Amino acid sequence: MPTFDRRTVDERATVVVIEGELDIGSADALRSALDAAAAEGTAVVRLEAAGVHFLDSSALGVILAAGQRLAERGSRLELANATPAVRRILEMTLITRTVHVIP
Repeated sequence: MPTFDRRTVDERATVVVIEGELDIGSADALRSALDAAAAEGTAVVRLEAAGVHFLDSSALGVILAAGQRLAERGSRLELANATPAVRRILEMTLITRTVHVIP
């Protein structure tokens, strides 16, 4: 089971550090972590994904939906430090149109 550690960096950004595999078994926990981060009202929710080595379509759906909800309220979702494999999946599925992927 992955771990989710949430912290507010400043009034502008909330960071959610994710470690482990993101799949159907962890999709609800990921959704809850992103919803809690979004509820803090910062302009940016950043997923720190250096510790993620796998994600499936259910996790992609959660990330995409969170990015869309944040965009509707004028905020944005960023995914930082993704491994090359995760970055490739994000690019192939075009989630990078909604979620800002940063090195």
